[in-house]
Amino acid sequence: MPSNAENNKKIAKNTLALYFRQIIVMIVALFTSRIVLQTLGVEDYGINNVVGGVVAMFGFISGTLSNITQRFISVELGKGGNLAVLRNIFSTSMVLHIAAAVVVLILAQTVGLWFLNTHLVIPAERMAAANWVYQFAVFGFVLTLLNAPLTALVISHEDMHVFGYMGIFDVVARLITVYLLVVVAGDKLVFFALFGFAVSCLVWVFYFVYCRRKYKYARFRWGWDKVLVKEMSGFGGYTLGNSFFAVLVMQGTNIMLNMFFGPAVNAAKGLANAVNTALLSFGNNFRFALTPQITMAYAAGDMEKTWSLVERGTRLYYFLFFIFSVPLLLETEFVLSLWLKEVPEYTAIFTQLMVIYALFCTFLSTFMSAVNASGKLKIIYCASYINNGLMLVFSYIVLKMGYPPQYVFVVQILVGFVIFNPIYFVLAKKLFNFPIGFFAKKALIPIFFVSAVSFLPFYFSNKLLSESFFRSCAIIITSMLWTGIVVMFIGLRKNERVKIIAFVKRRIK
Repeated sequence: MPSNAENNKKIAKNTLALYFRQIIVMIVALFTSRIVLQTLGVEDYGINNVVGGVVAMFGFISGTLSNITQRFISVELGKGGNLAVLRNIFSTSMVLHIAAAVVVLILAQTVGLWFLNTHLVIPAERMAAANWVYQFAVFGFVLTLLNAPLTALVISHEDMHVFGYMGIFDVVARLITVYLLVVVAGDKLVFFALFGFAVSCLVWVFYFVYCRRKYKYARFRWGWDKVLVKEMSGFGGYTLGNSFFAVLVMQGTNIMLNMFFGPAVNAAKGLANAVNTALLSFGNNFRFALTPQITMAYAAGDMEKTWSLVERGTRLYYFLFFIFSVPLLLETEFVLSLWLKEVPEYTAIFTQLMVIYALFCTFLSTFMSAVNASGKLKIIYCASYINNGLMLVFSYIVLKMGYPPQYVFVVQILVGFVIFNPIYFVLAKKLFNFPIGFFAKKALIPIFFVSAVSFLPFYFSNKLLSESFFRSCAIIITSMLWTGIVVMFIGLRKNERVKIIAFVKRRIK
């Protein structure tokens, strides 16, 4: 295996490459979201969000199979990387993805189509357009599903520069789509869905060509290795259930909001989710760079390195996300008003609660990478099923009792992280001796301390100062700078701080 210095250098290089690329992607994504909202209108924007959500409910299949492929390839690479074994893993994974695509098509054209036309709250005059959006979303998802094993290869080999290329393509595609949406005549909602499907086609072609040329074992052949399928099924069964419940909570919430409040609230949730996704993408880039390292370290039996990567990954993932979250939480309405010409009702409170929820999610990010690497999934994932099931049930109850829509996110925060986060760590301690004390001391305590020192002074000063454009700008700029300083000198250890400064100096030179 590569040395620790080489691994750290690769993680830093991959993370920074993805991080700076993501700044451009985020700016373009937020700009295009504003134009799309203005062009489609609140109602059509909400229809696109909720109809796409019906299709996204099948996303648990794609995410699970991709994780399976990435995990098995990373484990084999950690053992030395036998080409015959890697080729067998890739081909078997492709067969599973093709089978899943067929299942998705059958379910989408029967159960999904029935649900769309009978249960969603969509104006009658927009039902035909909604069906077109649905069909484009279904076939776009099938392409994404077939693309999943290819992206798993890229992540396993830590070739994160590929995502940099795709980031450039994403920027160009978004800008072209917005331009065409503005100038095209006809039903703009249908054309928007068509453009999205076209982009999915081009993405699939790119990954197919790249992986075929880059990786010698990426040659698909029809085959069915029963032993390997059994191993993958043992690992994938629990992750499949966990992904299913996670998607069910996300899209089930979307559907419940539609049924209780109509498409306008879906538009607010869609906009809040766009902001949250843009922020999370910074930390996700780091997680993508770190996950293969954790898997290979665990496969090699180096537990000291594994737990070190987990605690360091948790801290840095949280900090990368938190730096941008502080100014947004402090000046949510101001930021949204700059971004959007008209801010739909509930968008601000949805955004704040979703960001808080996502911050709590980072506590489990690299931890779950270690769980997956261990293969000891049954008990922890069963607890996760119960967690997600309770989220959905209590969300429905609060809406049925007449509470406003933001309470579904309050329920998810309370159930998901106040109650269940400690349970996961205790279970991991019993299953594979997860060092809770080490993790709390090295990761959680610094996170809470940095959060308090960074956020609280600006929270109280925000309450004392009268609202104005200059106050908001000053708070956004100074809070980001202050949070960065606190993270650098309190959140990071000395050796990490020295390495980051040295790395940045080398890049500048």
